[in-house]
Amino acid sequence: MEPIGLYLHIPYCLHKCGYCDFNSHNLNEEEMESYVAALLREMEYYAGDSAPGRNVATIFFGGGTPTTLPAPVLAGILASCRRHFAVAADAEITCEVNPATIHCDELKTLRAGGFNRLSIGVQSFDPDELSLLERVHSIEEIHLTVDRARQAGFDNLSLDLMFALPGQTLKKWHDNLEKAIAKQPNHLSAYNLTIESGTAFHKLQERGKLVMPPDDFQLELFKSTRKKLAHAGYRQYEISNYCKPGFESRHNLGYWEFRDYLGLGAGASSCLDGVRFKNHNLPARYIREVTAHHTAVEFEERPDARQAMGEALMLGLRLRRGVDLPRLEKKLGISLQDEFGEVVARLQAQQWLTLEGGRLALTEQGLYLADSVILEFISEPVT
Repeated sequence: MEPIGLYLHIPYCLHKCGYCDFNSHNLNEEEMESYVAALLREMEYYAGDSAPGRNVATIFFGGGTPTTLPAPVLAGILASCRRHFAVAADAEITCEVNPATIHCDELKTLRAGGFNRLSIGVQSFDPDELSLLERVHSIEEIHLTVDRARQAGFDNLSLDLMFALPGQTLKKWHDNLEKAIAKQPNHLSAYNLTIESGTAFHKLQERGKLVMPPDDFQLELFKSTRKKLAHAGYRQYEISNYCKPGFESRHNLGYWEFRDYLGLGAGASSCLDGVRFKNHNLPARYIREVTAHHTAVEFEERPDARQAMGEALMLGLRLRRGVDLPRLEKKLGISLQDEFGEVVARLQAQQWLTLEGGRLALTEQGLYLADSVILEFISEPVT
């Protein structure tokens, strides 16, 4: 059986940023001890019930802000992962880090505890942009976190950046990229800011108090990002992700390659053996459910093979190398030609898709229309 990825969600943040639509909640120190106990209880249940015999290839602590928990607690949770699951000796073990919530000794504790990769939520090297995004860290804290992470022994660092911010110029974005490159991370994520329904930014946008850059300028920023990072030796391997050779996010590759994963914690999603399920979002509800029933599943479903293939294509086409069709067809027991042959032929004729060597991928032109192309595979068939 293929190894799985293990995701652990720590939902707490010092402050919920206006653009954020993740399952994050303001810090509740009184609740955190109960939350960790519930997380460990849920872990123990799944280790004995749903994932025995499945090796774990990657572990990812995300949020929220995992580093709102003390580093020894995070190391203890990781130790429990190793006790309950067959974690590969070369497993990639990532922790998301907010520069405002981590210090030198804590970084050393994480490294000694077995974490070997950090994903640092920089977002911007511009103080005005950090203020706009409601980030609570400073530029100085970014530099200190990166430098101290290396001193602590981390040699696999990823920096997250955001572009297409209201009022952002091409020069400002290039300055951000240059400052990020100067820190010499192994991996960079460059996310196009999108305004999601229900966020504080969305409410501001509806009132006309937040104006996004025009679409053509957002595309210009994306194209310039690709060019600038390629020149600095970073290969684009996914729409928003770039790395030095050999430093892809192995955990996220698991999602994009449609591999199984188990999510633990409030709001965490899982996909095991064709079944998708998701936990309750609210930490208090999650704690109550796990305490009473060992799990906190809000819903589960088993998509049919066509739906699963559409979702696999939606994820896999984000990768520059595209989708491994023989593997996918074997896993789902159906063929691309039978289910989506007409769609693929049309998109190939428009030169948005290429099919070579068993891989279906976006062309250079298709990359700039990725959202529209991907939607073709998840729309309901006309009957």
